[in-house]
Amino acid sequence: MSGAATVKGVFTLGNSSPLAGATVTLTPVDEALPADGSTITPTTVGTATTASDGSWSFTLPSTLPSSLQTYADDNGGVLSLEASFYGQAPDGTVLTGTDYVDAGVATGSATTEGSAAARAEASDTVAIHPDTDETQVTPADSTLADTADAPSDTAMNTWQSVDGTSAATFDPNVADGVDYSAVTPKIGVPVCVPSKHVIKQHDYYTSVGEAHAYYDTTAAFEYNNTLSSTWGVATSVDGEHWSITGKVSRKSSTGHAVGFANQGPYWAKRFQIPVEYQDVDHQVACPNHKVTHSYSILPVKYDIPAGGAVSRYGGDVSGKDGASAYRNSNPSYRAVLGKKQYVTITSGTSITIGYAAKVFGVTISLDTEYGNAHFQKITAGSGSSEHDIWGAKGKISGNPGVIYSF
Repeated sequence: MSGAATVKGVFTLGNSSPLAGATVTLTPVDEALPADGSTITPTTVGTATTASDGSWSFTLPSTLPSSLQTYADDNGGVLSLEASFYGQAPDGTVLTGTDYVDAGVATGSATTEGSAAARAEASDTVAIHPDTDETQVTPADSTLADTADAPSDTAMNTWQSVDGTSAATFDPNVADGVDYSAVTPKIGVPVCVPSKHVIKQHDYYTSVGEAHAYYDTTAAFEYNNTLSSTWGVATSVDGEHWSITGKVSRKSSTGHAVGFANQGPYWAKRFQIPVEYQDVDHQVACPNHKVTHSYSILPVKYDIPAGGAVSRYGGDVSGKDGASAYRNSNPSYRAVLGKKQYVTITSGTSITIGYAAKVFGVTISLDTEYGNAHFQKITAGSGSSEHDIWGAKGKISGNPGVIYSF
């Protein structure tokens, strides 16, 4: 892997029409926010202009400024960036959109697993929406209870409400009774000025993987020394309705190896670690308009709460194993595991865990990159019956994501 890293994406209007000629501003996700909640103006890494189809791209310099290089070094060779648009509709209403992108800046012999994964990430398409919230919304007090660890990987709704009510009728394009879905923001007017601060931060147990053991097999999962996952970032323009917009990699050192071994037979569970999250308020000051607020929920680091567990088991996922699941699996993903043999996934990524944690009332998604320090393993016993295994999303010899068992 060589060459300077390039990040890219697409911005659209609310009706999916391209947002052309707009300025996209890139700022570092890992720029430290004061613990006292005071506001900072984020550092601009660079800007890009959207093309006629709404697409944009930005190539980082081969030699990064020292501060950016430090952020990347501390994050496993990945520089995580916010790519934001701030503008105004002709009536002065603020229109905003933010994508989260990863730049794999470690190259050549110094390439890391995280950097390689970042360079392989697909680009996102993000719609801009009206932002009329002029009063900061503070999330309710949090607990360490994780109620989001569902046993299935059903895709979450596009929009979700923090109070648990249905968001099926929510339209992010309507503000104060006006539909802005087809409204093109003014291009080339004086720019809006962004700032941000942390409203709250808290630890939540987060599912980072799973392992399966059916019949007489045993399962193991290890998450060792560094965070090695990519989170879906939740964003909101009103603090009440949220969607997952873009992804951000966390590859920082944990200083701990956690996991489990020799669990089974007839056992399959997710595995959780405590992660610190921040609810960040993004303020925007535009000409002839009051300051408005939008929000994001971001993972920060592995953080064991006082008196809390270093890790714990999550939801039961044994329903993905067994005869019925095997019959419904893709035949090309199947394999046979010999007696007293084992197989370990040490490359590729897990399937997306759509309900990895519930953070400040918002459900967060996550993928984990496998490596020598982050793996799923299944070991067969000496039973007389055949040990059948299969990949969740590919061949065992390819990128199976998760190994299921029968």
